[in-house]
Amino acid sequence: MRKDQIFVLLLVLLLPMTGCFGDVVGDAQADDDDDDDVDWINDVGTSATTWTLNLTSSQWLEVKSAAGLYERFQGNQSSVITQTGMAIQEDNGWELTSESYSPIFGGTYTMCVFFVEDDCYNSDPDGDWQLSQWSIIYRIHPV
Repeated sequence: MRKDQIFVLLLVLLLPMTGCFGDVVGDAQADDDDDDDVDWINDVGTSATTWTLNLTSSQWLEVKSAAGLYERFQGNQSSVITQTGMAIQEDNGWELTSESYSPIFGGTYTMCVFFVEDDCYNSDPDGDWQLSQWSIIYRIHPV
């Protein structure tokens, strides 16, 4: 009977304290996940506009989607519209595609429709195709 009384006394003392510490683990995890505070941006354009983004050294880039529609011209001036994935290229050579993160803080980024021998093309020098529309979905994270 003595052991039961000690157990009940401990329960009476400890039960009120169960709420004193709160959800400490949950709060710590929530503080680490700041992605919900950063809004997605959807920039769209046509062949007449080129996408460029300048970031400071206290920012980094996440790309959700980078795609474009290009028109391929055929012999009798008919055309075929095709969707293509695009790359986002940083001035120093870093490249991002859809569902990727920048490996650096800061930088100047531009869109790239096609790579040919390590060169980026947003228009065809031969005139066989033309970018008609593009869309880049991204967000900028603070460091």
